[in-house]
Amino acid sequence: MNPELLPRRHFLTCSFSTMFALSATQAYPAETHAEQRECYEVCTFYLADETCQKRFSDYLEHALLPALKRITDRPTGVFQNTNMQENRCLTVVIPFSSLQDFGEWHEHLNADMAFQHAAKDYFIQTAKVPVWHRRESQLLQGLTGSPKLELPKGKTPHLFELRTYESPNQKLARLTVEMFNEGKLDELMRQAGLAPVFFGERLIGNGPPSLTYLLSAENEEEHEKHWRTFRSDPRWERVRQMKKFQSTISEISSCILIPMSYSDIR
Repeated sequence: MNPELLPRRHFLTCSFSTMFALSATQAYPAETHAEQRECYEVCTFYLADETCQKRFSDYLEHALLPALKRITDRPTGVFQNTNMQENRCLTVVIPFSSLQDFGEWHEHLNADMAFQHAAKDYFIQTAKVPVWHRRESQLLQGLTGSPKLELPKGKTPHLFELRTYESPNQKLARLTVEMFNEGKLDELMRQAGLAPVFFGERLIGNGPPSLTYLLSAENEEEHEKHWRTFRSDPRWERVRQMKKFQSTISEISSCILIPMSYSDIR
């Protein structure tokens, strides 16, 4: 059996992730009055050139995504930037039903013989000729107000926006999460046509504490129109003006993505 698995953060070993998931499920006991929140690993792989992009994309399409279907039975998303010449990277969104499932999936992948066979060409990469040169990864947990991923409806493929709100500290980040839950912003976004796919608060990842969500649209023009509808909604204005939600966000980042042909989320 090839011991190499999908590359992960260098400090997150299989045993650590399992212990984290178990401790986290104890810290967040099963919710009896609400749906259990999913969690999402969001990984961005930076690629040197078109050849590396094709090698890595082949690995995702023919090895990793089929294995994830067998292991998680959840839809995986693979996206590229709208301008790959400027920033050549692929973003992978992997949903898990629970933190415990996240902690155990790496072990299941290692035991998957079909995956090991399909990934053999990917595993022959060396340090001198890597497929990707940098990876950024974060673990998110769904919000209580929007605990599960929703596949976009209508004609595919869609356009997607991955949007992140950073906060200066954990207390303010929790208030941002509270703003989304209490203000039912997911409902307002759906009514405006922004079509959210998932919302998640960061549990692990580089940078300040944050909230990240993925939106979908038919095209960029429609997406901008839906944003204007949302921003002009008086219900959003009331939530935005609430005193306790003032100055909770230090930075907003956003990127526009398009799905790969083999992406489950498209």
